[in-house]
Amino acid sequence: MRAERQEARLDPGLLLLVIPVAWGITFPAAKLGLETMDLLPFMAWTRALGFLTILVAIPLLARGGLTGSALRRMAGPGLLLGALIFVGYFLQTAGLQRTTATNAGFITGLYVVFVPVLALMLFRRRTGWPAWLAVGVSLVGLALLSVPSLTEIRPRPGDLLVLAGAVAWAGHVVAIGYFARRHSPIVLSLAQMAVTAALHLLVAVPGGLDPAGALEIWHLLLITGVVGSGLGYTLQVVAQEAVSATRAVVILAGESVAAAAFSYVWLGERLESHQWTGAALVLAAMVISELGARRMAVEHLEPGTAL
Repeated sequence: MRAERQEARLDPGLLLLVIPVAWGITFPAAKLGLETMDLLPFMAWTRALGFLTILVAIPLLARGGLTGSALRRMAGPGLLLGALIFVGYFLQTAGLQRTTATNAGFITGLYVVFVPVLALMLFRRRTGWPAWLAVGVSLVGLALLSVPSLTEIRPRPGDLLVLAGAVAWAGHVVAIGYFARRHSPIVLSLAQMAVTAALHLLVAVPGGLDPAGALEIWHLLLITGVVGSGLGYTLQVVAQEAVSATRAVVILAGESVAAAAFSYVWLGERLESHQWTGAALVLAAMVISELGARRMAVEHLEPGTAL
């Protein structure tokens, strides 16, 4: 009886409730960080800290799985997944410089809707009518969310960059769904973060990493790097070993709501009434998409949206 009570208290689903908060707070934190530090060094510091955090946690989580042969088998998947994270994060962060943290949070969440579309295109997985309905609803929501005024029907350039980043995140989700069945999730997480950190450092080093600027915004880098990338990815992998993909992604979709809430409190960002309607439609599209995904045999999805 005591063991059953302990197991109930340690429900992995509860870990997933922490992750949207960890990812959501990175949007206003990154918005502030980019006011002090340039884009490339900021991304490099964030992902390097994320990699170091996972590296520290790996001995506790891998349980002997971090062997030379396992790492060699991860080379190909790690390169692909790390490159997708790199592209998604670059587009997302570049877009964040040109739009609000609230918009970036909601639009990033559209990766949930793009997943079934990419799965159909790449792997010929059947996509039911709920997925296509979600695509239509999300497009209407995106249009309302992206325009500052109904008399000015023109999306912000930053919104379009974040939208492109959401497609890259969706590609990452589909790829994880393929590789997670063939490799250790923990080692796979380390491999992809190692690759993306290396890529960010590679593009940032020629222009300088700005260590003085990093010290000035160290608290923001801890939030975006250690909490968002390191802790968020690690908790997600641990939780999704026991939680279904459908349950996981529905909970993780709360990232956009958390981003809006933190941006409201921290940055004072506000939405107009039509933008709130658009945000509600985006959330509705996520729910429609994931309820429809109950018919799909896609397990171990790992969306990587933290900043």
